[in-house]
Amino acid sequence: MTSNSRWSFAALAVVFALLLWSLAFACYIAPGVATGQQRAQDTAYLLTTVAVGFALSCGFCGVVTGLLRRVSERWRMGLAAALLVALILVHATIDLMMIEQYLKAKVVLPDGARVSGQGLLFLNNLLMLSPVYLMYAVGLGFGLSMRAVHERERRLAAALAEAQTAQLAALRLQINPHFLFNSLNAVMSLVGSGRNRDAEVVVSRLAEFFRATLASEPNAMASLEDELDVVGAYLEIEAARFGERLRVDIELPDGLAGASVPHFLLQPLVENAIKHGVAPSKRPVTLTVCAAAPNGRLRLVVADDGAGGAPGTAGEGVGLRNVAGRLKAHYGAGAAVRAERLPRGFRVELDLPLAFVSEGR
Repeated sequence: MTSNSRWSFAALAVVFALLLWSLAFACYIAPGVATGQQRAQDTAYLLTTVAVGFALSCGFCGVVTGLLRRVSERWRMGLAAALLVALILVHATIDLMMIEQYLKAKVVLPDGARVSGQGLLFLNNLLMLSPVYLMYAVGLGFGLSMRAVHERERRLAAALAEAQTAQLAALRLQINPHFLFNSLNAVMSLVGSGRNRDAEVVVSRLAEFFRATLASEPNAMASLEDELDVVGAYLEIEAARFGERLRVDIELPDGLAGASVPHFLLQPLVENAIKHGVAPSKRPVTLTVCAAAPNGRLRLVVADDGAGGAPGTAGEGVGLRNVAGRLKAHYGAGAAVRAERLPRGFRVELDLPLAFVSEGR
């Protein structure tokens, strides 16, 4: 719990005590004022009683909040109740002494009475003070309960945020090894076929690619233009491997260049298209990446016209699960993934909220 929240609660407890004892003072003084019998010494006595009650209530608040941090939960309620009873008894005793000092009052009882005059005054004090302290204790308990609820909610929100960051980091870690593995495969293929110059170019682009991407945070957002630049860099590497068999068509409307997307969102989908659409095919395959904004939503499509299967069958691979998991972590139920296996090729459509990166990024 932050020091600001502790001070805020303490201030509210003090204000509550002040209001409660002010109300008690009004109730104590009302009968005398109504009958015209209120004397100056009566008012002085009641003011002193209320001041003592206010001070003891504030002390009770400080001790109780301290107990919550140092005493196990099973003992807190009992100790707080015992402290409250002790507080009432102490105040009643102080009040008894003030009655003698301010009012010089004594209760004369008939001979043989079982209760002394002092005892009767003490009981009267208990009856007057107990309701005020009980109301303060109930209000304080309610405030402490609400504070505990808010603290749990704050910690839960912090834990969820940390979990989301960890989840996004884990999903990113799934992407980078796959990409590195595929890229190294491309280099090995080029070297194996004697295309050493092309292999050097791929290694150089690969180094630039990782230098740029490893600097980003796991949950970072990027502009769609930057995201497609990353995809383009990857496809340039793969183009060196597949040559004429890979044709790339990237379409980005001018108005969507600054659209905000999770960094590396499209990478697994493009890798899937290369692995399942381009690699098995003996003919040229066109890989299309395009964006649109129908009805104020951002729609991203990754499609290929390579080897296909039964129409309408959706894929369930690691790449699709990765993308779906990242979208859920970022947007909850506000985003969707639709995958469709076509007679010739495969199509994945992402639907997510349309937002734009800040101007100062």
